[in-house]
Amino acid sequence: MASTPPDLRVLCRKLTLPPAQLPQSLPLLTRHILHCKQVLSTPQEQKSKHDSPTAQLIHKLRTSITTLLTGRSREARFTAIGLIKAMIDVGGWETLRASEPWVRGLLAIVQKGDALPVKELAVITLTRVYVLLRPYQTLVREIGTPTIPEFVKACLQVVKGSAPFSMAETVCEAFSSLAPLYPTTFRPFGSQIRGAVRGYLAPTLSDGVLVPVSLRRAARKVVISLHCVAAKAGGSEEWAKIVDGLLRELHGTADQVFRAVDESWEGTSGYNRSRVDPEGEPHGGGDSTDQLPAWSGVSSGAERIIGIFAYLSDCLRYATKTPVVIPVSAFMDAISRVCLIAKMSKSQTWEQAVQANAAIGRDEKEELWSVIPDIHISALELLSTMVERFNRAMIPLIPEALDHLVRVFKSGISNPQVRTTGCKLLSSILPLTGPTMSKSTVTMLEPIIAACCRDLQEDAGFLKSQKAASKDKGLANADLFLQPQASTETAVHLDAEHKAIASELLVGLLSHLPQGHLKPTHRGLLDKTAILTRSRDGMLASVLNPYKDQRGRMYPSILPHLSQQYPHDQGVEILRSNLRVGVLGGSDLVAEVAEVEDEEMHEDEHVEEEKGEPLEEIVKPALAASNIELPIQQNVFQGTTPNAFSVAEAIPDSPSKRKHEDASAEPESKRQELDTTAVKAPTPDEDDDSDSDESVHLNMELDDDEDEDEDE
Repeated sequence: MASTPPDLRVLCRKLTLPPAQLPQSLPLLTRHILHCKQVLSTPQEQKSKHDSPTAQLIHKLRTSITTLLTGRSREARFTAIGLIKAMIDVGGWETLRASEPWVRGLLAIVQKGDALPVKELAVITLTRVYVLLRPYQTLVREIGTPTIPEFVKACLQVVKGSAPFSMAETVCEAFSSLAPLYPTTFRPFGSQIRGAVRGYLAPTLSDGVLVPVSLRRAARKVVISLHCVAAKAGGSEEWAKIVDGLLRELHGTADQVFRAVDESWEGTSGYNRSRVDPEGEPHGGGDSTDQLPAWSGVSSGAERIIGIFAYLSDCLRYATKTPVVIPVSAFMDAISRVCLIAKMSKSQTWEQAVQANAAIGRDEKEELWSVIPDIHISALELLSTMVERFNRAMIPLIPEALDHLVRVFKSGISNPQVRTTGCKLLSSILPLTGPTMSKSTVTMLEPIIAACCRDLQEDAGFLKSQKAASKDKGLANADLFLQPQASTETAVHLDAEHKAIASELLVGLLSHLPQGHLKPTHRGLLDKTAILTRSRDGMLASVLNPYKDQRGRMYPSILPHLSQQYPHDQGVEILRSNLRVGVLGGSDLVAEVAEVEDEEMHEDEHVEEEKGEPLEEIVKPALAASNIELPIQQNVFQGTTPNAFSVAEAIPDSPSKRKHEDASAEPESKRQELDTTAVKAPTPDEDDDSDSDESVHLNMELDDDEDEDEDE
């Protein structure tokens, strides 16, 4: 005979405590219920007559919870809701079949004037009950179908009132979970739900409230899920109707917000520009439940565009009930419209970059210039969602996406959020088309490569910020003499998301790009960044993807640095033990940096003239703050035993000297191994004597466009 669980007896005894003491005991009571899972979930007919004491205790427990739920004490009702939630989670069908009195009591709490935390917990518990009822059609007919309409009406009444945002978010999450499960029951409430949440979909400053991002996403999710309640097979049509309405709203808003610009964009997907009256402020929206709320002003219009882009991203992010037709060309058309309004370089002014409308005042134009970066970010985020969602099906559109990415990146390169979003988009594109990119495409990505490396090095403390650099140029500041430690407070650190995305892009650039298409300076820049930031994955990607120029000449591996920084890493040890790197065939196969750079300078001279601004004007190299230089080309690897080698310093030798050394070398010297124990970094004195072409200087000042180009 099975004994009665002691937790069940303790539960029944503790529920007799005064109501004021119950809420603080709720965690302990819930733990007792979890321990009784087996007893509570066992069907009643399977219990033997000897288990009658256990059945009596279970009946007593349910009766006590019902008494607390219908009592007059708020503390008792709050405790009862928490216990019901725990009982439903562990009890299964055996508890669900007896849950109708609890469902009625929870509905009464949502409908009446209980405290908002109690109502919110009741909504969560009811949602859980309805979700668990769905597999049991008999229980759905007996409990779910009769009570769900009352639940929807009560929740809508709460949202339409003065409910806090957390309560509205809970209701939206409940509706989006239940609508696909009970489409017939939710169908009559579709328009009411849209009207209740329309202010949360794409809010603006004109609304007078600040809506949290989580509530915006929850409201969009519930509206998107309403296509599941369409009659018969109309779900795909309803989804397409939502997307079409959003695209039309986006272009209508853009007509107002971009009226200060004479746009060169022409619609190709059925959405065209319309003439806008230059008088008054830009405005849009309406009072209908099918429209988004009204807005006025450039900043509010920009927020509406950003909100619609996020809305379109959510349409792609959430699952649909039936297959839908996605208007990809219309999505790209909308992205193209906003990305075409951009500067070609950081030093260019907006008046030089775009053709402005003379009928619009200067104040409105300046306000538009200030919000353009945020609009660009929202467009790039939609592109990222498309790449994530469509994966390889997005490959035909990657060239156009890269064109928009580079244009936006150059325009807002000084904005950290633009760089973060751009690096994230490029990281998702590289696994798809990176290995097949042409040399011109890789060259087009150079500003992003340089900015990524600069951000990581600056975060690691190897580069000086702009303020520190300006002080070193001679700007006097008496406080620095009085407080020398103040000069060390100019370090710039990336936020966690930016750093993680930049680190991921660093690995992707070394893993997925055709390394032969990179210039030697940029490959050296990637290698040095991986070493200075101690990026194990970056250094590993560099070792596994060696650099070889167009003549087939190999560049030295950074395996010694990887082994030095991670001496106990088993993966690195396996790689070090099995990878033998040597100068196969003599030093003539090892490329000289100066030679390759001279060749590329002559090849790319006419390309830089067409760009209007060379890369050096966007990203200028300077000496690193740490005085560490890693030569790209190291002439020879020396050593006598397999486990004791040293990397020779990069000393520029004359061609005749190298030829003489190769002729006199022993045959065994043609195959050497890489040092994994000792790596010598040049000292500051040695840096002064070395040729500037033998190393890559990594301190790139993105914000200084007025300095002259430095000789590579």
